[in-house]
Amino acid sequence: MIKSLKRAIKLLHILGESNKKCSLAEISQLSKLPPSTVHRILSTLKSERFVCQDEQSSLYYLGPSLTILGLKASIHIDLRELALPIMEKLAESTGEDTYIAISNNGKGFFLERVSGRYPLKIVDPFGTEVPLHCGSLRKVLLANKSEDYIREYLSKELQVFTENTIHNPVILSKQLKKIKSDGFALTIGEYIEGAVGVAAPIRDKYSKVVASLGIIGPYSRLTEDKHSTLIHLVVKHARELSISLGYDDINSKNAKDK
Repeated sequence: MIKSLKRAIKLLHILGESNKKCSLAEISQLSKLPPSTVHRILSTLKSERFVCQDEQSSLYYLGPSLTILGLKASIHIDLRELALPIMEKLAESTGEDTYIAISNNGKGFFLERVSGRYPLKIVDPFGTEVPLHCGSLRKVLLANKSEDYIREYLSKELQVFTENTIHNPVILSKQLKKIKSDGFALTIGEYIEGAVGVAAPIRDKYSKVVASLGIIGPYSRLTEDKHSTLIHLVVKHARELSISLGYDDINSKNAKDK
């Protein structure tokens, strides 16, 4: 095996096993490699988004490129391949841009997008990592995390993007419980002014939420009188995608009713 590649894999394992963000000194100590060598390898991994670095603390953590690869490996299915035809149907039925989102280290990012037919769109930069507490696609992911995860997430300072961003932990906690109970999220202008988002969870065969499916459009078009219809369509297509991943919708409902 190429020496530099073997070292890079070693650093990825260290970050993965640490379950926390690590400093350059910590990684150097654990890997028994010189800091200069570790920095050079991490810089290369950062350029391909296999590793990310916190802008404030300079600590390192695993990046979204690994999440995408890991998601494919863990379920042995290309989520994109299964999702695209369903996303296309949702984009056709709503006319809106349709997205699949996944999470990594407290952030959510879009894995795939299908454009709707309307020329007026909300520009949400594709591939950008955004905190999980704002926007329907990301909030659905956060709402379905464990109670310990949510408690820790809410204990930190929550970034504000617009005047509609919910950053009060008490209010946000109540919202997340409702989102999990309802099975969908609807948000207005929480990350981008004038944007409306509707999203629902995507579950695998173990009933675990692995992603979210949703639409984003301008408030001028996604008016309140359309919300119930849009929610129905998003939930319907998210359930269809979940079933294609092996989710047992019928048995899950029966278990909840008992």
